Amino acid sequence: MKNLAIILITAITVSLDSFVAGFSLSLNKRQSTLLPAAVALITLLLCLVTSFVGGFLSQFAQQYINWIGAALLLLLAVINIADGKTESARLDDVTPLTSVTIGIAVGMDAAIANLSLTLNGIGLVAPIVFSAMHYLSVWLGQILANKIVIAHTNVISACILTVLAVVKLL
Repeated sequence: MKNLAIILITAITVSLDSFVAGFSLSLNKRQSTLLPAAVALITLLLCLVTSFVGGFLSQFAQQYINWIGAALLLLLAVINIADGKTESARLDDVTPLTSVTIGIAVGMDAAIANLSLTLNGIGLVAPIVFSAMHYLSVWLGQILANKIVIAHTNVISACILTVLAVVKLL
């Protein structure tokens, strides 16, 4: 029971950036099943990799994981600003590549947490719980973003993704 509580608390913690990403990419746009599904699938795959490769990745990942995640989020922020879409742009303008990139950026935290749990003998069910929590977080972010109507969503989305990247580095 204690291990399940640890997994659930960790899953909530590492999926907060998924909520922010889902929110920022969905401002004034309709919901998409591709974005949360891609994030969940990428998270699951990253967690499975860390489950199997554990010890080897621990030294590399701990040093560079936040930098890689921050770089991906900053890249998406630049793309959002450079895109120059009108305010009527729809979520289906978010490409599958963007969804995968977001999945990698926000799923790496879950992979590192999974690695830590695996090395401590707790991680068998964590990849499934982490990916489900990421799906739910992106989906909830989309729902909340759909309730808010504001102007200049590309700039706001880029700013939110930039702040998220900076927070990953701190």
